[in-house]
Amino acid sequence: MAAATPLSQTTCLIHADRAATARCPKCRTFYCGECITEHHGKLTCARCLSEEKVKPEVKRSRFSLPLMPVVHLAIAVAACWAFYYFFAQTLARIPNKFHDGTVWTDDAAADVPAEE
Repeated sequence: MAAATPLSQTTCLIHADRAATARCPKCRTFYCGECITEHHGKLTCARCLSEEKVKPEVKRSRFSLPLMPVVHLAIAVAACWAFYYFFAQTLARIPNKFHDGTVWTDDAAADVPAEE
C-alpha cells in the first residue's frame, strides 16, 4: 500500500508552479490558496462549488393554509358549539315556573301558616 503524499510535496492542480495549501474534501484534489474558497465554513474548490446544487425554495401558493392550524380551529369551533348547545339544553329543562318567578311565590305561600 502506497503512503499518502504529504501536502508540502504537492502542487496546485490549476497552477502547477505553486505549492498546494489545501485539499478539497469533496474531490480530494490539491489546490493553492487562490484556487480554494471557504463556503459555509468548509474549504471547497471552485469546481465542486459550481457542481453543488442549491435546493430551490418551495414556493407556496398565496392561499394555501397549513393543515394543523385549520384542524385546531375546527376542534375549537366544535368544542365551543358543544358547550353552548349543552348549556342551552340545560336551560331549556328548567321549569317554566322558575322563569316566570312563580316558583318562589308558590313555595312561600305554602310554607306560611294561614292567619286566623
